[in-house]
Amino acid sequence: MRDYELEERNSDIFKKIGEKIASQRKKKRRKVQGISKKLNINVDFLDLIEKGNFLKIPKHVPRLGFVKSYAKYLEVDISGEMSQITSSDSSSFKNERKKSIIDKGFKKFAFFLFFLIILLIVLFFFN
Repeated sequence: MRDYELEERNSDIFKKIGEKIASQRKKKRRKVQGISKKLNINVDFLDLIEKGNFLKIPKHVPRLGFVKSYAKYLEVDISGEMSQITSSDSSSFKNERKKSIIDKGFKKFAFFLFFLIILLIVLFFFN
């Protein structure tokens, strides 16, 4: 699934998580810069998390891992929201995986068929 589709489907959940985290951080009177140093996560990433823009964090970064770490550090329970994200995406992940397996199986079958045809041609001409 593309990131923009993921963001559209889950934007409300992302914003809710970000609001919960930001609220707890303010309640505990913690600064983003201090938390950034403690968790070793870029300040910009923490700001994006608080705004609910997780997917603007680069793909090579473990985005949801950062969100979980940030929430855990501030003692914010986001398990319900994370399960909603996971459950809504797991079906599309399973469908993509099935498609990949079918594609691999078809490629193997096509190679086998091609090899068999070549073998039959060789046997036909040399017998």
